Amino acid sequence: MSNKNDRFHQLMDQLELEGILLTSFENIRYLTGFSGSNALVYVTRQDTFLWTDQRYEIQSQQQSPQCKIDISREAIKQFNAKKIKETLTGKVGFESDSLTVSEFDFYKSAAGSVEWIPLGNEILQIRAVKTSEEIVLLKEAIRRADCAFSKVLPYVKEGISEVELKVELEYLMAKEGHEGAAFGTIVAFGERAALPHAIPTARKLKRGEMALIDFGLNYEGYMSDMTRTIKFGPIANEESTIFDLTLNALEASIDAVASGVKLSDLDEIHRSLFRKAGVEKYSLRGLGHGVGLQIHEYPRVVEKGPGALEENMVFTIEPGLYFPDRYGVRIEDIVLVDSSGCEVLTQTPREICLG
Repeated sequence: MSNKNDRFHQLMDQLELEGILLTSFENIRYLTGFSGSNALVYVTRQDTFLWTDQRYEIQSQQQSPQCKIDISREAIKQFNAKKIKETLTGKVGFESDSLTVSEFDFYKSAAGSVEWIPLGNEILQIRAVKTSEEIVLLKEAIRRADCAFSKVLPYVKEGISEVELKVELEYLMAKEGHEGAAFGTIVAFGERAALPHAIPTARKLKRGEMALIDFGLNYEGYMSDMTRTIKFGPIANEESTIFDLTLNALEASIDAVASGVKLSDLDEIHRSLFRKAGVEKYSLRGLGHGVGLQIHEYPRVVEKGPGALEENMVFTIEPGLYFPDRYGVRIEDIVLVDSSGCEVLTQTPREICLG
């Protein structure tokens, strides 16, 4: 906890702030551990204030005992206005990306003479470098996802529909214990795998085609994310070649991960392989993204993207190729940047042949 507070204190020193007002669910949970749906948090160099309503009186005390908690016993909007007026002074940072115009106008009116400093990427960059406690939770989320996936493979049979396989996988994830799916599970067979974010349908699996499955679970607030493209029965030579190319792109990218590597340089590794094979136009813009309390976080490994890898960043590597109305392949692992390069956290085999 102190490690996270120190990061916010350093940001306050850097920007000469009196405090930072947190309004988004993810940033509040990151700093305080509180997972209720209605709260404001104000952090200063001395204290962290948490304001919420009566529904969360016990929960806030259990999850955030280190905070100065105040519980609303009146209309929450009036309560928040009063606390902001009483507590905020000087230069205050705020989450400019998570507030509507009307919400910001409300806080601005309540605070009076406060000077508001917008914070965008600064907090995302704080969260990008994981603490040891966060890494433990992410590893457990990934372990449980791996386990659920291994148990769903017997259901991958001719005639099962995309929706049916999605339901089975989400049930198995629930049995592993989690707070819910990290995002809408993607199951796409055959030509529908060319849709990178396909919504599962009644389309049934046939022999001789590939099945793309992209899923994750939420364990104590932390997300896993994995994609596997299963070969179901003998597949065409072209599809097999594209699968091997995608797998090579994943492995080459993982081999290049190290602290200090530019994000754009890492993205270029898979792009150059696709370019040499003449299929770059069938790929997407990015290679991967950070994971944590949100399924898409910093760092963003994209073409010409700014920034570089740092030790203890956790992110996906997910090269993919998508041929409209024909087929698609994506293979995705999560890696942790460490002192020797990286640790691959996803343990499920990358090449799976069934049927």
